[in-house]
Amino acid sequence: MVRCPYGLLLPLLLLTGCTLVSVGSREEIAGVATIQALTPTRTGTPEREATAGPPTLTASPTLTASPPPTASPTPLPTVTPVAPVATPNPALVDFSFCDQQAGALDGSFSASLDEATVSGNASYEQLRLRFTLSNGSGPLGATATCLQLPEPTQLLDAGTYLLRISLPGWLRDEQFQASNLPSTITFSGTRSLQALRIVPSTDPERGVDLLIELNEPRPFRLRLERNPTRLFLAVAHESPLSAASHPLRLPAGDAQPTLDAPIFTLFDGDLWRIEAGHGGIQAGLRSDRVKLLNLSASPESETDLAVSADRSHIAFCRSLPGLDPAEEDPTAPGALWVMDSRGEQVRMVAQIGVSCADPAFSLDGATLAFAVDETGIPPTQRAIYTVPVAGGVPERLGSGFDAWSRSAPQWLAGGVLIYTAQASDGRSTIFLRRAAERTEEDLAAAAVPLSEEVEPYTAFGRPLVARDGRYFAVEALRGDRGGADLLIFDEQGLLVDRLGSQRLRPNVTPPQPTPTQRVAPNQMNKATPELPKPTPELALPTELLREGPFWSRGLAWNGAGQLFYLSTNCSSPTIQEYQLYRWNGIQQRELLASGQGLGGIGAATTTGSGLIYQLTAAPADPYRGSAPPSPTELWLWDLATGARNRLLRADRGFGALQP
Repeated sequence: MVRCPYGLLLPLLLLTGCTLVSVGSREEIAGVATIQALTPTRTGTPEREATAGPPTLTASPTLTASPPPTASPTPLPTVTPVAPVATPNPALVDFSFCDQQAGALDGSFSASLDEATVSGNASYEQLRLRFTLSNGSGPLGATATCLQLPEPTQLLDAGTYLLRISLPGWLRDEQFQASNLPSTITFSGTRSLQALRIVPSTDPERGVDLLIELNEPRPFRLRLERNPTRLFLAVAHESPLSAASHPLRLPAGDAQPTLDAPIFTLFDGDLWRIEAGHGGIQAGLRSDRVKLLNLSASPESETDLAVSADRSHIAFCRSLPGLDPAEEDPTAPGALWVMDSRGEQVRMVAQIGVSCADPAFSLDGATLAFAVDETGIPPTQRAIYTVPVAGGVPERLGSGFDAWSRSAPQWLAGGVLIYTAQASDGRSTIFLRRAAERTEEDLAAAAVPLSEEVEPYTAFGRPLVARDGRYFAVEALRGDRGGADLLIFDEQGLLVDRLGSQRLRPNVTPPQPTPTQRVAPNQMNKATPELPKPTPELALPTELLREGPFWSRGLAWNGAGQLFYLSTNCSSPTIQEYQLYRWNGIQQRELLASGQGLGGIGAATTTGSGLIYQLTAAPADPYRGSAPPSPTELWLWDLATGARNRLLRADRGFGALQP
């Protein structure tokens, strides 16, 4: 399946951010295929808004419904975080790479653009746009986002960076036409802000985007003033990004980290085993210091995998030959297969319904759970089945059909199953099913926020279960503010910890630079007086001012019952600002690394004291971590020795990682 969380189609440029995901990952969160659902709803219209400064993490609330904390595993040796070396510039304290919003976006406004002013100082340049609102007009609202072009266009090369100011409510009425706007406004004597392009949206009645080309991503600040109405976009002269600012991409330690056990992954429709050994090149994989074994090497397409707790067997879903794993085909037959960890003794275990997805071994390795599309008719309606690994008749959990499509089953201690469920109307939840009771418990009610003023979570991700089945983590989309918290449940379905809660920051009024250049409409690029033709509307998430992470995502559990998780500071399609934590038990967490960089951080797993993670070149879907179709690197960080280095490189992203 190809998932595009946002799109940008213009005659001047084409922006797509598509993510390849396997069958088992396509229902991680209901509605995530439209990432615009993450956009927070704004209430009220502040007179001035400023970008968020460096976020501070808020402590997770203590939950009275939780059982008394049990003894926590002994933490691994504390790792000293690798921090960025750049010294913050006081003049840029409120600048960031985050998507930013000024004013309300839930209405329309009628205005003319009367003046453009470029000003600057030693640290940044600022574009000032002065508007005149019509009598009775609603207030102006805008967003600013940093974008990168993944493909070349007629005028711009791939990799070009753009700052986009979006004015979705700007009516294209007589007042708008009175602006006498050219398609391009050029500036002279400037260092960063050299030209501004005006691009109407496809909606003939409203919506305009202003595009500024940059040679690299730079921190910026969006601010709105009223009486008179003026919109300010300030852009830093220099970027703080460097090799040191992204510690997860920096080699560390005197020795090379070594895999102490094999890991398994899906790549290009085949199932691979990665283990310690000599490097080499195979089918788009270039190994630095590991051995690569293609366990399937078949014309069929392997789409999902699971590894038993003792690593003796692998379960996987296999589809017909020639099926592109990057494209969803609900009618393509699929079946559940099993092999040993060396790729031998391959046999089919079950073929039910139309397709197979999300296999999962029980903790004792005797039973498999998996999801089945029983009809092949959209919208996809999946059910959960179990079958003995040794072979037998598959058993369906529940009877008949209802509003829920169930997927991503995982086993907890005591034979308890959990799985996600999505309804066609957009609802999402987590079901818990105890073996003895044979009934489903809806865990959404246990995950409500502590305050009645905060809306409940609107959707839930795929559960990530500890290896001993005592806990599981799941992402929960906030209903009122956008982004996601990471919730920790125990094997009884009780919420025991909440990671990533946020609160609003107060508005900040930044200092203004001294104007140095002014361009009136009658002097703006007289050579190009005509507006361009309407183009597709740009739709990207926007962010409010916050403290704390925008999105918290579980990465992997280790054998000691500790969870590695990632917090992303804010919404940005280009730069990921993150903190890597290790959860050591209820209300116990440890910061391992903090940084920011281009690209994304994908799926991860653990072996022994090592954390293995993907780093992707493309920044698509940085919150969810799905691997985009771009060059990808696999890294190993041994947290016991501090050694960190790259294991291999791939032409494309991996479909899954399993220990």
